[in-house]
Amino acid sequence: MGSVETHEKLTGFNLIQTHYKQVGDHPIRADFIIPPSTFTGKRPVIVRFHGGGLITGDSLLMEWFPIWLLQLAKKHDAVIVSPNYRLLPESTSPEIFSDIEDFWAWLHSSTVAELLATSPTPTQLDLDRILTAGDSAGGLLSICFGLAHADEVRATTATYPCVDMASEYFRTATKSEPLPDVPASTVDAYLAQMDRSAIRSSALLPDRFDLMLAALYYGGLGQFYEDGAEDSPREDAIVPVEQSQKFVAKAREVMKGKPGGNKIILTLREGDHGFDVEVPLEEEWLLSTLKEAVEAWLE
Repeated sequence: MGSVETHEKLTGFNLIQTHYKQVGDHPIRADFIIPPSTFTGKRPVIVRFHGGGLITGDSLLMEWFPIWLLQLAKKHDAVIVSPNYRLLPESTSPEIFSDIEDFWAWLHSSTVAELLATSPTPTQLDLDRILTAGDSAGGLLSICFGLAHADEVRATTATYPCVDMASEYFRTATKSEPLPDVPASTVDAYLAQMDRSAIRSSALLPDRFDLMLAALYYGGLGQFYEDGAEDSPREDAIVPVEQSQKFVAKAREVMKGKPGGNKIILTLREGDHGFDVEVPLEEEWLLSTLKEAVEAWLE
């Protein structure tokens, strides 16, 4: 990871890097980001999944790590744990979900408790107070994770998540302009030379960014996902805002009259994909959006 420990966003935080599983001879990493604190009790947990179209990205890719999430952790003496996972197209979406389920089991293991207890700043996790977060493809994983562990996760957040991977949007070439400066042949060329036995679970920009763009804009991402199993100020060029609106409407319908059904929040803001990366926590709209989730997380 080079000098990520010295990145300005991580100033004052303690970073513990480890591996939570191994597939063949390929280890998959998870990172604990621990804000300084005099608090000595068990600390609430934020499980954060990185974005990148399930094709690129890394748990510590600081260009895509929202500053408000780091500030939220610091404000509430919380520990962020951010796992990597196998990436498309070398791996499949079922394998990605297998990874995050193995991560969940590992997070609750004695291995993690011992790792944190013997670190230079001994830390205990409060695994009864877990909030999930994720951006873009990480938002999809955050939502799926929260649904799979609804009795154990206190609250789930997601920013511009790609929640409808079966939609035609991810299966057909986009008609919007401008198109990315990436040839339409990029996906086919990559697949033709790809080592199908290889495993990738980390990619730092610009690695694989062109592949992600090509898959998104020319319709390959939907197929990748299924294998094996700025005219408008709110126009997201990567994931349409309508997907979030449709998902939230369905969630509210299903949860009507049930506990938590009145706490499904959707906030629309001006800006393209990734607009919130440098947004500080004290922004009024952000605090208002997070209020219900934070209260449920910490109660």
